[in-house]
Amino acid sequence: MAGRGKEEEGYSVEAQENMQVSIENFKESLIPIGSEEANKNVFATIKILVKGVRRRLVDLGNVDAPEGPLKIQLMIFNKEHIPLIMEQLKEEGFKPRSDPGSQYVKVDVPAPTRLQLMDVASDVDRRTKSCIGALNKIRGNTAIRLQKATENEFIDQRTAGMANKNIEKYYAKYEKQVIEIGMLKKREILGKWFSPDNDLEKELLKKVVEKEKKLAAKENK
Repeated sequence: MAGRGKEEEGYSVEAQENMQVSIENFKESLIPIGSEEANKNVFATIKILVKGVRRRLVDLGNVDAPEGPLKIQLMIFNKEHIPLIMEQLKEEGFKPRSDPGSQYVKVDVPAPTRLQLMDVASDVDRRTKSCIGALNKIRGNTAIRLQKATENEFIDQRTAGMANKNIEKYYAKYEKQVIEIGMLKKREILGKWFSPDNDLEKELLKKVVEKEKKLAAKENK
């Protein structure tokens, strides 16, 4: 039975580890997403007429915001395109500037609108759903492996049942964790415009706010 116990632990532990890897990848994917993305997305829609062909600005250079979300910096691949880009940006209502000989164009932009931020938050929602899908796939694949192992008598029904129970427990725990991570990221992006999308987010937000209040009270003592 000791050997069978190890088999059971092997299936559930492997599933748990794979789920944790998916969550870490999800967290890392959220790091670059912020309010600056909203302004950068605006530049992704701008097109420049180059030799009679309309080309996307993002194909002519990199769009970045190293000094903050309101200070966009464009690194243009071909300096010859800079005058065309400057002209188009002015037509779009921006006030671009570039030093002579530099391949950079700098543009100050207004704070992103609620609609722009909502678009960025939607990206977080998509990534959240994708991560939950990955967790579900791990759960499903492990269940199939357990079924085959049982059919081939590598493990007994009791061991497989215990392993499945553990995996369901891990899935429920990590699914909620992923939703909370995504919710907190949306809250960071939307600020005063954030509101929970469903009852679970409301419940999670309530706990987060209570925790923040306790921490603030402790720091003020």
